[in-house]
Amino acid sequence: MQPTPETQSTEIFQQAERIIQGLSDGASFGSAVNFNEQIAESLYSRGYVQYAQGRYEDAAKTFGFILFNDPSNIRAMRGMASSLQMQGNYEQALLFLGYAAVGDDSNADIALQVIECLLHLGRNKDALKLLCDVEKALESDACDEYVQNKAKGLRALMQTRQGNDNPSQIEG
Repeated sequence: MQPTPETQSTEIFQQAERIIQGLSDGASFGSAVNFNEQIAESLYSRGYVQYAQGRYEDAAKTFGFILFNDPSNIRAMRGMASSLQMQGNYEQALLFLGYAAVGDDSNADIALQVIECLLHLGRNKDALKLLCDVEKALESDACDEYVQNKAKGLRALMQTRQGNDNPSQIEG
């Protein structure tokens, strides 16, 4: 049986009242509208596909919606940062990477992504300092091969930009 317009209006009004009551009781918007992990995961998958297809603006909107409802979602922060970075919005990407790093400060890949943004912004000294810190951490930390190779690649890029074969003499 199809709901009547009156029934739909009543349901919408009741749902709005529950949301307002939840917000009044101190609930986050996400919990007030029943935004849950399953919905977040489904949306993250959508954003990931959009990103992989090169639809960075759409991906940013999707990750932004997740963050609106779940502001502490580290994966969505990383997705948002990556989407912004691919659009050339390096300063904004750095903000989201900063938030992500606070939530996951052991992830060297976040620091490497920050280095990429810093290089695009011409902040070579900051990028070099962070890269040196990451390289020191990687010496004492068992991390995956991808992160190690990415760090080596960034070091090589910085050497090439400086026309310098000695990594310890790279200037910012």
